[in-house]
Amino acid sequence: MDIASLVVFRILLGGSILFETVRYWFDGHLKAYYITSNFHFKFYGFTWVERLPEPGMWVVFFLTALSALGVMVGYRYRTSAIVLFSTFTYGFLLDAATYRNHFYLLCLLTLWMIFLPAGRFFSMDSSREPDQKREDCPAWCIWLLRFQLVVVYFFAGVAKFDPGWLSGESLKMIFLDENHSQEVLAFLLKPMVTQFFVWSGLLFDLTIPFFLLWKRTRLMAFIAAASFHLINGTFLVSVGIFPWFMMAGSSIFFTSNWPRIALQRLGFVLRPVVPMPGPAPRISALTSTLLALIVASQLLIPLRHHLYGGYTSWTHEGHRWSWRMKLVAKRTTRLEFFTINPETGNRQALGNTTSILFPWQQDVMSRQPDLILQFARDMHRTLLEKTGKSYPIHVDVMVSINGAPAAPLIDPTVDLATVEWSLTPKKWILPHRGR
Repeated sequence: MDIASLVVFRILLGGSILFETVRYWFDGHLKAYYITSNFHFKFYGFTWVERLPEPGMWVVFFLTALSALGVMVGYRYRTSAIVLFSTFTYGFLLDAATYRNHFYLLCLLTLWMIFLPAGRFFSMDSSREPDQKREDCPAWCIWLLRFQLVVVYFFAGVAKFDPGWLSGESLKMIFLDENHSQEVLAFLLKPMVTQFFVWSGLLFDLTIPFFLLWKRTRLMAFIAAASFHLINGTFLVSVGIFPWFMMAGSSIFFTSNWPRIALQRLGFVLRPVVPMPGPAPRISALTSTLLALIVASQLLIPLRHHLYGGYTSWTHEGHRWSWRMKLVAKRTTRLEFFTINPETGNRQALGNTTSILFPWQQDVMSRQPDLILQFARDMHRTLLEKTGKSYPIHVDVMVSINGAPAAPLIDPTVDLATVEWSLTPKKWILPHRGR
């Protein structure tokens, strides 16, 4: 297939990460999230990812921006892609409290781009080494990126068959958190407007990837996608660059030579693409196996929440890595860690968590049971080191979901210091009561 659309995708991906990194840098988020904070929550399986000393962290961020620029302009492309994936993913894995679906998507795409020949055309590399220049690429390169975006769209739609989303309650709470003006908020909270967002969002996510794949509906689908993402980018500021990247990245669904056609219509004179001599390269058994594993993992991981009982938006089991976006709004009304004095049997509060965590960390932790468990286990280790005694750690946490009355999230009688962190169902999470 023509390599032109792959090249455009390379430029968009590198440019998006460069923009986001610079924005985070100037907004102070990089320092607040990854340097100033004293405690970092871990992802299961990645507890070995540790923060570097402050100078090292600034080097990581600088390398992320520099390698994003390298991918964008195609300079030492393979090296730039490897560095970009490594540094960006390192920052992503450093703190589970900063998890965002679009960051996870960018991690996946930077990984795939390492193996794609996106730097062989319209790049500094192809100018320096003309013998490496190619104007075509294996079809699977284009289809892998298309598949990844289809997965994001489709599973985001499937996840919206959630009682909180269908009722419109979660969307109302999300609108309230977006700091809109009273006039805009009054409009958004109208029942008809809210239900429009509910059903248009669900139907859009479920159908748009297939309309983008079908040539007859592709142009109208792209216009609809652009409009949808523009609305999201306007009314849901907290989603960051996600709608803008998805809007631009969806151009990968067009025929692979669309950039050449667009340039010709703008009046640019382009020489015709000369097919490379010889037979087209056949896909190897190793590449086929790896692609099959990628496809299987991306189709199965978003479904793993069915292995757990309970309401996923409440328990958070199987929530991450599954494209469950903007489904639920939780608010914590009470959070207290406490212990039972082994000598007196009395309950004793364990102080203010804000002395260790930033308010944003505490807010995220209080709504996600696995993060609460991590903090409780760390609190137990700290007390053991200071006193030489093993104190039980309990938590009293009350959470409201989608505006419902607050309810206990975790069994306060369970000693979290004795709970092993695993992927098995967490019996110490209390069931969701519903309304």
